[in-house]
Amino acid sequence: MIERFLGRLMNRWLVLAVFAAGHIWLAWYGLKNPAFPMGDINFAYLPWVGQMLQSHSLLGINQPWVYPFPDLIFMFLPHWLAIADYQTSWLLMAAAIDVAVAACLLFWRTDYDAAKVQAVWFWFFAQLLLGPVSISRLDTISVALAIVGVILWVKKRETAASVWFAIVTWIKVWPVMLLAAALTQARRRKAAAIWGIGTGLIIAIAGLVMGGFQNLFSFVTQQTGRGIQIESPWATPWLWGSIAKNQGFGIYYSQQLQTFQVKGPLTQVIADLLGPVFYLALGITLVLGWLALRGVTHETTPLRNEVFTWTVLTGVLDMIVFNKVGSPQYYGWLIVPAVLGIVLRIQNWRVVLMWLGGIMALTGLVYPLLYGQLLSGDQFATAVLGARNLGAIALLVFTNTRLTELVLQQLRKQRTN
Repeated sequence: MIERFLGRLMNRWLVLAVFAAGHIWLAWYGLKNPAFPMGDINFAYLPWVGQMLQSHSLLGINQPWVYPFPDLIFMFLPHWLAIADYQTSWLLMAAAIDVAVAACLLFWRTDYDAAKVQAVWFWFFAQLLLGPVSISRLDTISVALAIVGVILWVKKRETAASVWFAIVTWIKVWPVMLLAAALTQARRRKAAAIWGIGTGLIIAIAGLVMGGFQNLFSFVTQQTGRGIQIESPWATPWLWGSIAKNQGFGIYYSQQLQTFQVKGPLTQVIADLLGPVFYLALGITLVLGWLALRGVTHETTPLRNEVFTWTVLTGVLDMIVFNKVGSPQYYGWLIVPAVLGIVLRIQNWRVVLMWLGGIMALTGLVYPLLYGQLLSGDQFATAVLGARNLGAIALLVFTNTRLTELVLQQLRKQRTN
């Protein structure tokens, strides 16, 4: 009995050690890659810190910023720690957060659970497939912290999970889908709503007290007028138009947003339409999740777990597919619903995991390996990107179909009763 327990404990320690080693390898690979996949740290984060120190002002508070103001913590922390140069300190910070959360996932109960080990293994392989961007962006931190909320949710600490999701939403906006799903599907919805929304408001008030009256929500307003980034699923027709040398089609670099975007007929029209379509898709997903649980008792049931997981996965896909931007780190968000489904042992989840693995592999192939060719109009690179985008769209159709099936299943059950 003791030997079996120690063997299983060592197995979890082994997984954790491999997970940490994966960060070391990705960091080495990213630093050696000529495409500078970790460029955001040195070319965005570090200059922002220097700008704030020099001007004695705070981005997101005194000046507009593309990120919510709580991200200042993760801008300044590597500077304050000064373990090494800024880039190395930032990577060590991100790795420490990832490993700490992975340890929580593996050891949050004393008993051995194969599903938790499998979840960390998937997280490990997903990061390897995505490449260095999976450990060198603010999205890295938001994914790890969102998994903490998943742990709380699985432990039936739904109100605490709602509070945590509200906090993480103020780091990167995408976890708002986790928060919305929690608020609409928690067993004690009123308590979850009061604490979750209340936490978000407290953080907003803190920003206002710091002086962010004009810039508190600049991370939203700065995105409204932007065009379509080349990796967005919606950029694909213009990429092929550029390859075909169609008049007016092409790729240009936005100095303000520090990203490559497509140009051509109707690009701004489509970009403007994506905003309302984006919110409509999220609304439909939440309504489907709510309908699938109508009449379900407050006890935790396999159905409740299944609906929550499919709602989260569909919502995250909504935020990727109906987005003007298709940055590779966005596909790291999918690690969170993947982990949720593994831990809750959702039926037929292996199909989803293989699908996600394929999408992530193509994402890591496009950036950084084929990115130069993509910018120069290479047909193979554009086809790989198109395949990745079609894979994401197809998975979104699949998840919406599954959610609809759950709704119809519940309606038939209600009619029978």
